[in-house]
Amino acid sequence: MSQLPSGTVTFLFTDIEGSTQLWEQHPDAMRSALAKHDSILKGAVESNHGQIIKTTGDGVNAVFVTAIDALHASIAAQHNFLKPLDEVQINVRMGLHTGEAELRDGDYYGGTLNRAARIMSAGNGGQILLSEVTAQLAREQLPDGTSLLDMGEHHLKGLFLPERIFQLIVPDLPHEFPPLHSIPITLNNLPPQLTSFIGRERELAEAQKKLTSAKLLSLIGPGGTGKTRLALRIAREQIANFRDGVWLVELAPISDPAFIIPAIASVFELREIQNIPLIEILLDYLRAKEMLLMLDNCEHLIEASAQITDHILHVCLNLKIIASSREALGIEGETVYRVPPLKDEEATRLFVERATKAEPRFHLMDENASFIAQICSRLDGIPLAIELAAARVKLFTPEQIAERLDDRFKLLTGGSRTALPRQQTLHALIDWSYQSLNEVEQRALRRLAVFSGGWTFEAAEAVIGEDVVMDGLLGLVNKSMVNVEEQEGASRYRFLETIRQYAMEKLLESGEAVESRDRQLDYFMKLGEGASVGLFTAEVNEYLDIFEIEHDNLRSALKWAATSHPEKALKLVDHMGSYWSVRDHNSEAINWCQMILEKTESIAGLEMDRARAQIVLGWCCITTGEHRLGRMAAEQALALSNNTNDESTIARAYGILALACVFTGDFPAAQHAAEEGEMFARTRGLKSELAFILASRAQIAYVSKGDVPKAKEYMDEAARLSREMGFQWSYSFSTFGLARIAAELGDMELARKRFAESEEVARQMGNKRIIYSSRSELAHVLRQHGEIDEALKTYLDLLPKWKELGHRSAVAHELECIAFILVKKGNPARAATLLGAAEALRKAIDSVMTPIEQEEFVKELKSLRASMNDEELQQSWENGRRLSMDESIAFALDEANG
Repeated sequence: MSQLPSGTVTFLFTDIEGSTQLWEQHPDAMRSALAKHDSILKGAVESNHGQIIKTTGDGVNAVFVTAIDALHASIAAQHNFLKPLDEVQINVRMGLHTGEAELRDGDYYGGTLNRAARIMSAGNGGQILLSEVTAQLAREQLPDGTSLLDMGEHHLKGLFLPERIFQLIVPDLPHEFPPLHSIPITLNNLPPQLTSFIGRERELAEAQKKLTSAKLLSLIGPGGTGKTRLALRIAREQIANFRDGVWLVELAPISDPAFIIPAIASVFELREIQNIPLIEILLDYLRAKEMLLMLDNCEHLIEASAQITDHILHVCLNLKIIASSREALGIEGETVYRVPPLKDEEATRLFVERATKAEPRFHLMDENASFIAQICSRLDGIPLAIELAAARVKLFTPEQIAERLDDRFKLLTGGSRTALPRQQTLHALIDWSYQSLNEVEQRALRRLAVFSGGWTFEAAEAVIGEDVVMDGLLGLVNKSMVNVEEQEGASRYRFLETIRQYAMEKLLESGEAVESRDRQLDYFMKLGEGASVGLFTAEVNEYLDIFEIEHDNLRSALKWAATSHPEKALKLVDHMGSYWSVRDHNSEAINWCQMILEKTESIAGLEMDRARAQIVLGWCCITTGEHRLGRMAAEQALALSNNTNDESTIARAYGILALACVFTGDFPAAQHAAEEGEMFARTRGLKSELAFILASRAQIAYVSKGDVPKAKEYMDEAARLSREMGFQWSYSFSTFGLARIAAELGDMELARKRFAESEEVARQMGNKRIIYSSRSELAHVLRQHGEIDEALKTYLDLLPKWKELGHRSAVAHELECIAFILVKKGNPARAATLLGAAEALRKAIDSVMTPIEQEEFVKELKSLRASMNDEELQQSWENGRRLSMDESIAFALDEANG
């Protein structure tokens, strides 16, 4: 071998895809094929000025002085691999990376070589992958007809930094491949770390080693020891090891254990589904995932966190969890790692780095080194405490900070400092920080404790006071007591949880708690006033977005109102109605409404507000299928509002009552309510309410009488009014109905257009269920009109989406619809298997067919029985019944596509 090149080189790694199976199936042919494979690679490499470094059994490792030579060699070899070698078709994956060569004892080693190997490992047989640096070097010299496809950034196993990967597209070579064997960088929600991660090398290695053999790794220790920061670092380094990514769930803003499951579900954009508990939706989503979940700040919800974690781990066998808490969860299979304080050197580095960030003129010098070491030692190496102290260099020298620590921490009381709880040490530091604030800043710190999950400047202004909010909040930010983050171009403020808890203690001690909570409540009352009964307003999307951000604060305000100001709780329920229903928090809404209505039942003078709360209750009940309860709520709303002048609520109550009666099969009552409501709304000029009632009338005409022309007449007027008023929810509802009517009348072009409009409105409102429902309903229409290929394509696309959403009954129905199409395509055995799988799924979730679905099922089953004998039908059906939901979906996708 000639001397290996040094400096900047390009490495080529290759490997035969599925070689183990090929050797098992064709051992004799593979011996000859492998010899030809080696010869092809050797010829391609050497004819393009490269050198084979070594062979690796089923591949080679080669080096080139230039990236373009490596590219030409790869292309030449892949062209020769297109034809079978000795009756064995081999597919070779290739990876190229350019960087600094590191030679030792005549061989290469180091990061460049490792990265090239990992890039190759991410590929598929026949695929040529390039790192970003190689792609940039070769871009200007690409052979004619070739191009580079940007595959995005990916985490590669064993490498901390991600890599942007490019695929070389070559004429006459395959260019469509399965996804890369890597983790796309988007498969995580870990926040960017804006400050450096200092020290912790030993802890990082120890914790990661424990995680390899643990299902649950709990990082425990007192507040401020850096549990979250260490957990985030571990999680980021683990991304490449989990096919479905790494996901952070922040529990600190949550005060009620009931909201843990919604918090986890919201990370994956899972919503409530009719008659299905959210925990079941979450477990179905996570069940087959290879994922790392990080539950941060469990200590204030320790029992509920333990129960939920135990449940998830028993059901989701490929999932791991990292939990950070002040104490262990105490469940079976837990591996506990106590996060120690920083070592002396690490603590000093942390202080200097944070002090320099706070005050750029600060420098570590001989004169202050000993005082910095003293500060770090007396703060027990707790990162949060050190950071708070370092921020004070704006005001004090390290010597002055050390002197103040002496004054404040009376820790040497006849024994070692370690004899006292570390939490007391941190509490003492925060207390010292609090005492260093001026009176305005102290008042601001206390009052801001009422917020959960952060706050805006305007919210702080309402709680602290307009005259002092600027000075108070700015002072807290400058002194690192409050963090600032940017969300959609606006600043949002947040406490570290330990500081928030301390601030709450001070608030309760001050006697200002009632006033502060009242101010917070009034702020959110005012914020929601513009929404009215949000389902019926043109500004629904604006309030949906606001309420999404402020959900934890709204819960906190509503909880306070329910206890101390029930009359305001009624109004806040009214304001939140649109958010709850559109974003699928219906069960939560029902619970709040029922509780607050019960509390206010005996209070006189609240009839109008109670009627509006009943409207919210009624609509949310209909949305979740609680139609009888929805009817009762609508009737209560009418009874309460008839004694008031609240005409809008009366009209809405009629509309909800009409729908509730339709869904419970009481068509005379539905007709009566709709007629009364229409007359009431028309005579008073209530256009938004009239649009809603007309949509109800259309539903009645279509379902009870089959009167399509009359239903269309109602829907046309409802859609026109909705457009005029900007009433998006009603417009989506009426447009959906018009699409179905257009299909009934044979106008498929119009039906498509209107289904698309309904889908787009739902997309703007953030409601996946309506998006999928619009597409699914269009597929039903297409199937019924004989356009089975397009319908099948839609079902196959929606099937995994419904599963991701957690809507198992929709999965069952889509499986049935795919089966109906397969019967028509001459695949009765496959259809029977899918119907068996759907039956098993429906039984598992206690989901029955609607009358329309049942009617079609009976008809299609008759066709199926005519296509195969009873024994074959029974066998295929039983095969389907044995499939899990995931297996059923995979079977449908594979078999239907086949």
